[in-house]
Amino acid sequence: MRRHGPGGLALLLAAVATSAVQAQSLEFWPELQFQYRYDDRSKLIGMLALARDIDELSVYQAEQGLLVEHIFADWFRGRLGYRHASATDGGPFSENRLLTEQTFRVFAPAEVMVDLRTREDFRWLNTGFSFRLRERLQAQRDMQWRDWTFTPYASAEIFYDTRYDQISRLRFVGGVALPVGAHFTVEPYYALQPDLAPQPALVHAVGLVLTTAF
Repeated sequence: MRRHGPGGLALLLAAVATSAVQAQSLEFWPELQFQYRYDDRSKLIGMLALARDIDELSVYQAEQGLLVEHIFADWFRGRLGYRHASATDGGPFSENRLLTEQTFRVFAPAEVMVDLRTREDFRWLNTGFSFRLRERLQAQRDMQWRDWTFTPYASAEIFYDTRYDQISRLRFVGGVALPVGAHFTVEPYYALQPDLAPQPALVHAVGLVLTTAF
């Protein structure tokens, strides 16, 4: 991965600023998750997600996947999974992805939990194989209103892509997880995504994750 000193950081910030004045889009990212816990520390996670361009009123990508998660300790958990994505608008894009994740959790003051997640994406694309490294920092805190507990969070993520040998994407997310009964969670969020490669672009996305857990 390229290292960014003061000059590199300035260039990275300049690229982000440039992306803001280049092509911009507004998208909707709905997702369904199905979680099955088969012991106290392990669960299976199935997912189905779509990406919809609100301006064009069209769905352009669909993704399906299956993950297994294991909690090794209160401060560390891991995931291993597979995802398949493809274009739904007639485009050539297709992807088979093997992914691994390692998440370290720090219990900060004021009952704030801070997660540092590293994800490795091994991607077989229609254009060939590539590797993507993703580093995400997320802070969250459980909040209480009467007998109801909900969890607001905010995160920042960096994507490094071997196709371009550089940081290709940033993603900033703010949202809240809202339990509905014992087995369902609704999670609305907003994402700001500056794409730096191959072309500067800026994506504003409204996401909604619906989770069923047993």
